[in-house]
This record gives sequence, structure tokens and C-alpha cells, in this order.
Amino acid sequence: MSNFLSEGQTPEAWSKALKSHGVHVSPRLIRTRAREIGEFHQIGRLMLLTSEQMEKLFQSSGSAAETGKRQF
Repeated sequence: MSNFLSEGQTPEAWSKALKSHGVHVSPRLIRTRAREIGEFHQIGRLMLLTSEQMEKLFQSSGSAAETGKRQF
């Protein structure tokens, strides 16, 4: 089975998991950033992100400060 099917989570699930660690990020922002950098899997309307893709979203938010884009 593919990695994203066994390990992928929805933006809502990632938002909830991050919130439990004191990091408040909306599912909408996760979805937007994932689309901006092209790091997500999609099945129909379902978006899934692996932990590796979430790391890339956080890494890319550092470069967003330099370009004036919204960060996590």
C-alpha cells in the first residue's frame, strides 16, 4: 500500500494534532499552503498529507517571510 494511504492525514486531522501540541493552524491554512507548494495527495476532493509533506510546509513557511507571504 502506498505511503500516503497508510500515513496520510487530512488537513483537519493535522490541525487537531498540532493543536494538541499548542500549535494553532487552521485546516484551511494547511490546505492553502499545501496547494501553494504542491505538497499533497488528492483523491477526488479528499486531500491527504504525509508527515514528510507537513515538514516541507513548515520549512517553506520560513522562506515565506522573505517573500512576504503568509506563514504558519
